[in-house]
Amino acid sequence: MEVAGRRTWILVPEAPGDRRAVFLSNYWPVVANVLARYNPSAITGLEAVRLRLGDFTPPVRVSAQHDANRSEYTLELEPGFALRLRPRDLSESKVTELAVPGGARIGVLSAADLLATLDEPEIAGGLEPVLAWLRHLVIRTPDLDRATSAWPRPQILQRLADMAGAIDNKSLARQLDAAARRLSARSAPPSRTGVGSRIIIPPAILDQPRASGSPWLDEQAMRLERQRTEVSTLLRSKIAGLPSFRLPQLIANAAEAKAYDAYHSTTMEGYRISADVVDAIIRGGPLADGPQDETSLRAAMAVKGYSVAFDTVLRHSRKKSRADGALILDLYEDLFRPSVDAGIVEPGELRGWRTSSVSLKGWRYVPPNAQKVRDLIGGLEAFAMKPEIDPVTRALLVHLELVTIHPFLDGNGRLGRLLMNLVLVSGGLPWVTVRVDERNAFFSAIETAQVDNDTEPFIRFIWHLIRASVRDLEAKQKRRVRGARVKASGSRRQ
Repeated sequence: MEVAGRRTWILVPEAPGDRRAVFLSNYWPVVANVLARYNPSAITGLEAVRLRLGDFTPPVRVSAQHDANRSEYTLELEPGFALRLRPRDLSESKVTELAVPGGARIGVLSAADLLATLDEPEIAGGLEPVLAWLRHLVIRTPDLDRATSAWPRPQILQRLADMAGAIDNKSLARQLDAAARRLSARSAPPSRTGVGSRIIIPPAILDQPRASGSPWLDEQAMRLERQRTEVSTLLRSKIAGLPSFRLPQLIANAAEAKAYDAYHSTTMEGYRISADVVDAIIRGGPLADGPQDETSLRAAMAVKGYSVAFDTVLRHSRKKSRADGALILDLYEDLFRPSVDAGIVEPGELRGWRTSSVSLKGWRYVPPNAQKVRDLIGGLEAFAMKPEIDPVTRALLVHLELVTIHPFLDGNGRLGRLLMNLVLVSGGLPWVTVRVDERNAFFSAIETAQVDNDTEPFIRFIWHLIRASVRDLEAKQKRRVRGARVKASGSRRQ
């Protein structure tokens, strides 16, 4: 499969049915292979920061510098994806090699040169990763002096110094402040840099102790705080107007919809099974043990597992349990225990967070590496336990963050939806189901939140489901009241 204008090939066993998915799963090896034609070369800007944080999500546009010649290039890697190359003097000291998925290695600007060349749009557009990187950055002063002398921009350096100080990296703040003052006899205040007036450091990063944190925990805390603000901006008045239902009524209502929810939540993940078979499995009928071929067996065991996990969620809803790591692990075991018993999943895969990297076929988002999962689940727990967060916001973001962490090799989407409903039912709101015909819109909304830092499509999608479920349950209540009145009236006439 020829890509990047025939500058590289991806070897596949046969003509790919989904060319974009093949390209995305090989994005960074393709970029590394193309850059090798222009060595010495290095990724620059915000994408270099993200690579240093271990974020391998493919950007639609990536910038690099090269020292092969004095020409500037914009190369199409694949429709919708481009690599921009600009000439610059590059020596070995200015480039750091990093390992990327696929076994390739790619050059990125050294930390000192990256600091010296970050510009205002990159800082403003990638505030969360930039701050997470700055907070834990340790750099040699001679390297910083060399880089800033080659790229003298005292105003931006001063603003970066202020940011480093505000997030408690005092050592880096002193280094950047000294570099800025050395380059300019009169250091401009942040308000005159063109940066300070537009960048506000989120409270979440200011409140988190540096000694107990990590770059990815800092970035997660900032992301969740930003998303929480986005939910509040869009839905605050609407959430306040929602009714609250009695817990027994909510649990009974959810139980009635169990087969419907199980069908949509499993078929959405690619399992092929009919609604009638799902209904029979949920009721424990003879079809529950009937399928013989592997595809049908896997689908049946997925429905069985979902049924067990569904009941676990309702049981925890009665106790108003919180969405913590222990519950997530229990639900994961519920989902796959029938598959283990049927011999189609190994027992060793059943318990514990994933221990390997994972990619999502056909989607741009790349989940964090396995070493970060335990920390990020802890960050999710801390957020989910904040008492001041309303049930809608908590449900939305617990779901979104769980699938963003992607703590297991399989089952993450079903787990995310189950946890969302645990929070909703525990908070006095009805169970919601994402239908299989809504799959593409739903997954696209999640990817937009993960890749483009735009949570609005996801918020609006889930809010529509919540509002529809509330209206349905209100209508059920009215029908029952009318039915009870008619029955009472008939009794009196008799």
